[in-house]
Order: sequence, then C-alpha cells, then structure tokens
Amino acid sequence: MKRQALIFVVAIFLPSLVLGWLALRTAGKQQILIERQAADLHQAETDAMASGIREVIEAKQRAFAEAVRVLVAKESAGAVAENYATLLSSVWSDGGIPFAITPRGTLAAPSSRGTRQVDAFLANNAAFLTNAQAEEVYQQQPQAREERKQSSSVYDRAPADKNVAAAPAARAAESQGMAARDRLSKDDAGSSKFKKEAAGKGPSPGAQLSRNIVPQNAAPQAEVVAPSKLAPEFSDFQTALGDAAQGILARFVQNDLQVIFWTKPEPATDWLFGVALGPVELARLVHLPENSDPQTVLAILDDLARPVTTSPPGAACEWKRPFVATEIGEVLPHWEVALYLTNPGQLSESARLVTMTIILLIALALAAILAGAYLVAADMRRQLELVRKKTDFVSNVSHELKSPLTSIRMFAELLADDRVTDPDKRHRYLRIISGESERLTRLVNNVLDFARLEKKHKSYDMRPVDLVPVINRICESESLRLQESGIPVSYSCKPVACPVRCDADAIAQVLVNLLSNAEKYSDGAKEIAVEVEASGTGFVRISVLDRGAGVLPGLEEKIFEAFFRADDSLASGVQGSGLGLTLARRIARDHGGDITCSPRADGGSIFTLTLPLLTEPLP
Repeated sequence: MKRQALIFVVAIFLPSLVLGWLALRTAGKQQILIERQAADLHQAETDAMASGIREVIEAKQRAFAEAVRVLVAKESAGAVAENYATLLSSVWSDGGIPFAITPRGTLAAPSSRGTRQVDAFLANNAAFLTNAQAEEVYQQQPQAREERKQSSSVYDRAPADKNVAAAPAARAAESQGMAARDRLSKDDAGSSKFKKEAAGKGPSPGAQLSRNIVPQNAAPQAEVVAPSKLAPEFSDFQTALGDAAQGILARFVQNDLQVIFWTKPEPATDWLFGVALGPVELARLVHLPENSDPQTVLAILDDLARPVTTSPPGAACEWKRPFVATEIGEVLPHWEVALYLTNPGQLSESARLVTMTIILLIALALAAILAGAYLVAADMRRQLELVRKKTDFVSNVSHELKSPLTSIRMFAELLADDRVTDPDKRHRYLRIISGESERLTRLVNNVLDFARLEKKHKSYDMRPVDLVPVINRICESESLRLQESGIPVSYSCKPVACPVRCDADAIAQVLVNLLSNAEKYSDGAKEIAVEVEASGTGFVRISVLDRGAGVLPGLEEKIFEAFFRADDSLASGVQGSGLGLTLARRIARDHGGDITCSPRADGGSIFTLTLPLLTEPLP
C-alpha cells in the first residue's frame, strides 16, 4: 500500500499541485490579459479611423491641387496670383487663407494687409514662406505613406523610427542661434505638450516629443505621458518642399495647428500656390463614424488633448485619459483618434470573475483529486482487509475440514477393526461419525452456497409454504444433537400457521446456521431458545437466543460480513468459517426479509430472522 501511495503522490498529486500553481499564476494576470485583449480590439478600431482621416486630408489636398491646376489652365499663373483669393473661392469651399509665391520666392498673395485674419497670417507666415526664417515643420515623407505603422497603444509603445529629414549643412548652420519657440497651452500657461529646447539652440533632429495623454486606468502616481512617433524638422519653406510638385506641410503658429496645402501647377515656371487651414477649417474636415457601442466613446483630440469632435456628440470624458489612442500623423501632427470606456471598472470586474472562476475550478480539481485519493486508499484498505480475511478463511476452512475428517476416520477404523466390543461405545461412535458428517456437510454447503451467491448463480424454489412445520422439523432434529452436546433447547411457537412464500430448504439452512452459531459461541450457562411470533405488521419473527459471550458493541453489522469472525478460530478454538451468518442474511434478504443481532438481557445475543407473511391463506 505504501508503494501505491508513493506512486499516487509522485505521478498524480505533485503534478496536479504544480499545474494548480501555474494556473493560479495565470489567474493573477487575468486583468492584464483582458485589458490587453480589449486594447488590441479597440486599437484596430482607432487605427482604422486615423487612417481614414489621413486619407480624407490627403484627398482634400489633391482636390485643392486639381482646382488650382484648372485655374492656371484657364489663365497664366501670374494672372491667377493677382486675383487668387477670389478665383480660389469659386472652386474651393473649405476655407483657409490662400497664398501664392513667385518663382523668385516672394509672396505674391495676399499682397496687402486687410482683414485681421490676413494680417495675422502675414505676421506669422511671411518670413517663413519667403525663406527668411526657419521653423519647426511636419512634412509627410513619401516612404511614410507606404510604410506607416502607427504608434497607437498608450500602454506599450516602443520609441519609433523618426523619418525626419535633416536640414542641409548650410541651413543647419544658419539655424544655429535661433531660439526654439515654446507653444504654451492657452488653458495652462505654465505647461506645454512638447519638449522645449534650451534657448539659443535649435531642436536636435529626431528629438522625441511626448503625447499629452495617459492610460485611462493608470494610477495617478504612475501617470507617464506617452511618447510620440512624430517629430518636427527645423527647416525653411523651400527646403521642406524639396523637389515635390505638391504636398502637405504642417506647423504650429501661436500654439495653433496650421496645415498648408500647396501645389506647383506649372513646374516649369516654379509658381507655388497654397492655402493655409487653421483649427476651425480642420475641424470641419475631420469626422467620426457613428458609434453604436454604448460602452465606448470616440473622440478626435487636438494637440492639447481637447476634443474636436466626439461620437456620440456631446459626450463627456476625461479627455487626457483615453483607453487607447492613435496619432493621425504628420498631416495633423499631435492630433489623435481616442477611444474611452464608459465603465473602465468593467474590465476589472470581468478579470475578477475570470480569476475567481479559475481559482474555483482549481479548487474543485484538487478536491476531486483528494477525494479520488481518499476513495482509492479506502478501496485499497478494503481490498487488503478482504485479502487478509480470505487468507484467514482458507486457514479456518482447512482446519474445519480436517477436524471432522480426522474424527470420522479414527472412529470408522476402530469400528472396522472390531476393536470396539461394547455395544454402547459402538453406538456412541456411530453417533459421533454421523454428527461429524453433518457438520462437514454444513460446512461444504455453506461454502458452495456462498460461491453461488457471489456469482449470482444460486436459484430458489419459491412457493407458498407454512413455515411452522419447517421450524418444528429443524428444531426437533437439532435439539437432539444439541442436547447430546449438553445444550438444552427450548422452543416456543405462538402462531398456528405462518404462510410465507419461500424456498423451504433455504430457510431451513438459515435456521441451522443460526443454531450452529449459537452452539459455537455458548459458554458458561449453555442455553438456546427458539421463539416464533407473527407480528401485526405482516411479518413473522423467528428468534434464536443464546447465553454466550455476546457480540461486542459496534460489531453488530460487521459479523454479517463475509469471512469476518469476532475471534480467530485457530486461536480461540471456536469452530467456523466466517460464512454462516453472511449466507443466512443474504438468503433472508433474497426472500424479502432480514436478520438482525441484538444483545440479550442478562448476557448473550438474539438473532432474529424476519420474513414477510402472505396476505392470502394457503390453498
């Protein structure tokens, strides 16, 4: 048994504990896994919307370039520049400040100061557009359109490659000493979204900027602004344009984003026409799809994390704390498509539920393993006990068979050799031979009947029988034998008839086994009584009472188990195989009755056979 227990612990229990420990570790990471899955799912959504907005902006730029080409095709570039604002308004409805630059790099339109908007445009852009001053600009590189991979998740963002073209050496030298301008937030004059360069230095090429957002469910002490993939280049206007025929250029002017659509409709003449769009015009260009998910809110955020538009409209969120966000790109630098969870705690609740489910399953699995181990151990103990009992049974039966055979052989040899001349002795020896033969027969019958019952092969000849004559016959025959052994037998039968449906021979065997058991365990005051009474509940009760040592408390049921003996027959001298009571109870229960054991007043035991009476009289 120790070997089987060791195999169970090594092969089943310890691996189960290891698997349970690993599962518990996994359960502890459920919130991270669920948040990651939700982030990946919603990230694809914001990535697609950001890509769609870029396509809208690029399509608007192409539409602008086509409109200018149509104007120049009708008139010369110079003639269009003289009345550019009026002509453009006839073919371009998205607003903005139109401007035109001559091949010599001078500003042809707007040519004079007029409205406040035009005055502000000239004050903030004239030096840059005429190459008199370099500025921080965002230019979408050609290869970025094919290879763009957005830095989108606010949870796990590695520093991105900066596709920023370095200014030529001469222009870089010229830019040294220019102070980088701080774009201060209008809402918080003491803070800025971007990293600032020290006064007297230009921004280093490829310097990484920061996004003005943090994860929606980040702890306040863990709030770290996410890094941006976008970085400006410090360049003048013509250097930024390069050799391209048209494009989009973005820069920040007085803390406001300005996006420039430009085109050279006649590359040979090198005239440049453009339109500068401010935040108001840009807000009219960008749109969000209708959000049908009540658990989320979509928003387009500007560079200061303020909502430009939301879906559903009028939603209120902590705008600087999106669940996921995607930068739109160089066409709208530092503008983002953000997604917010209306109930951020729902992910934690889901993770907690999954964790508790896993822990419960682990607990149930371990409980099942322990229960199985207990059942296996209990069955092993039962099997070992049964093996021990069978071993004792073989020893007992061998002894039981040997004892009567020895007596029969000895007395038969004495009689056969005519060595016994006394008639009384001869008569007594013959009775001994007959008694030992009956004892041997009972033992063999018990073993054979038990084997048949175990294999379900024993059959009964069931028929209506009056049980009183059967009991009288057994008591009469057994009384003579018991009285010769010095055990008086008293018999009391109150009912006149006991009609039952039974196998008379099987019931007779039960009575013989009960009387034999009372005989074997009678000591001291040897006395056996048989009482028969019919109760008013429809049962007949046949009780065998003895004055033996009695059954120890707690063994009233175990004595009916196969091979069980209260005393070892070899050590105690009490004859028997341990099958008599077992066989008697099984026969009784096969007849719809039972056998019970109870203590007798003043010492001894009472074994009671109960059988159901027939409701109809015997024919």
